[in-house]
Amino acid sequence: MHIAIFGGSFDPPHIGHQTIVKKVLKKLDIDLLIVVPAYLNPLKVRSFLDAKLRYKLLKKLFSKKEKVIVSSYEIDKQRAVYSIETIKHIIKKYKPEKLYLVIGADNYKSFHLWDSYEEIEKLVTLVVVTRDGIEQPKKDGKIKRLKVNIKISSTQLRNTFNLEYIPKKIRKDIKKIWHKKGKV
Repeated sequence: MHIAIFGGSFDPPHIGHQTIVKKVLKKLDIDLLIVVPAYLNPLKVRSFLDAKLRYKLLKKLFSKKEKVIVSSYEIDKQRAVYSIETIKHIIKKYKPEKLYLVIGADNYKSFHLWDSYEEIEKLVTLVVVTRDGIEQPKKDGKIKRLKVNIKISSTQLRNTFNLEYIPKKIRKDIKKIWHKKGKV
């Protein structure tokens, strides 16, 4: 079985995340894509949206997407979980022949600071989602590049509250949440 892991804060989920999922399914020879929302990014103090809410939004967003599951593994831990822990959990549970870890080019720039990054490199093939304006990794046997033209980030969305970048499937939910928080 060939598996790809796509982890992140997804705070909030946006069309860029949706595009990455589509591109991973199209470009990688995988049997399963596991979307793993973080309870809390180990490099952040808090999240804008509650972890369980982000999980529910992702489940709704990808509910009918073949070969995609949303894992609650990190959310269930109720703490920041390092990628190495999630990778080992997936290896133990699924025993994949091939395992990919999908990360953004912005995260790749600080990958050398990740906990156990050298062990991660031995266990997975990194798939770096590249975009304009961010330095791309050098081609290497253990790194695949996936070009996705995304011009939005969750951080930008939290600052602008622009619903145009929220997938239609969860747009009403996000609007309601932002309204409750007094943001729209």
